[in-house]
Amino acid sequence: MKRIRLFAGIEGGGTKTILSIIDEYGNVLIESSGGPSNPWQFSNEDGFKIVAKNITQMVNDAIEKVSNRSLIGKEIYKLESLTCCLSGTGSKIARERLTQEIHNIHVDYKVFVTNDSMATVFSAFENGGMVLISGTGSYCVLVNPLEKEFKSIDEIELYSSGGWGSILGDEGSAFWITVQLIKYIINIDDNIVKPDDLNEYNELKELILEYFKIKSLREILPYFYENKQSDKIAAMTEKLAKIASLGQNKTLLDLFYKAGYELAIRIVSLIPNYGDDVKNEIEIVCTGSVFKSWALLKPGFIRGLKTQSVVTKFCLVKIDGNSSIGACILSSKLCSFRIDINLNKHTSKLDIIVI
Repeated sequence: MKRIRLFAGIEGGGTKTILSIIDEYGNVLIESSGGPSNPWQFSNEDGFKIVAKNITQMVNDAIEKVSNRSLIGKEIYKLESLTCCLSGTGSKIARERLTQEIHNIHVDYKVFVTNDSMATVFSAFENGGMVLISGTGSYCVLVNPLEKEFKSIDEIELYSSGGWGSILGDEGSAFWITVQLIKYIINIDDNIVKPDDLNEYNELKELILEYFKIKSLREILPYFYENKQSDKIAAMTEKLAKIASLGQNKTLLDLFYKAGYELAIRIVSLIPNYGDDVKNEIEIVCTGSVFKSWALLKPGFIRGLKTQSVVTKFCLVKIDGNSSIGACILSSKLCSFRIDINLNKHTSKLDIIVI
């Protein structure tokens, strides 16, 4: 009996994990979701062991469900590989550590680990491209065109800007936006700066106190230092965006302008890595919750892009749905197996910027 090859892919980060499994014909057999899978955010435990256990359990459960649906029998399917595209695994040390933890569980398929942006790259591009992520964190990555088959993550020519986490970076992310506002209000309270608009300051301070359910700004410290709640902090940006979209709050409008600028200069920093292949027009996939507020980001974004003059046209597209399908495609490529799949149905236009 000819067994049907399966390829599993995971897209995961600080909030949730999405698993998809496709067969060798490009059919999506199952999609499931779980909790966070950034191994560094489990501060009091070994996050790599936890993530490895959770991921393998997700895969086992999904394979069992797929197999139980088969009218031919459970043995018809063979999972060839699993590719985990996760935040927090950008370094080789982190990739190797998580890969080893998964192997310690004695799985019978190939395992590849890389950063979360790679799932987005291969959801939109057949052969590499640029992705800008801005969700809880922020990150920009360029995968130059792949000219030959590859069998390991290390063979992929990848350049990145950002992705340093909330302490060292993540400029333009949802977490960053909220923190910049909180720091601004704190500086006013500490008499370091004067508010441009006293009513606006009072409204924003009250919004922070209400959102975190505290009575004074000092009470916000546990959210950052005792039991850091990155997701909750980042989620406040959605509320800020709703207020900013009314067009009256200058503090928030300026904040989203700065966020747009910070994201754009990550793109600019990677343009030289295109080398001789750089054109005056490039396509960029923009993904993450912050891009839901694109209208607020756009003015600062354009200003950031104008800090260079090599590229004059930027075609911005967004992923429709999650990017775990890209992780599946990468999984098949790493096994030297090409799956014929229409990537256009996974993207749509966000904007076109000409400078």
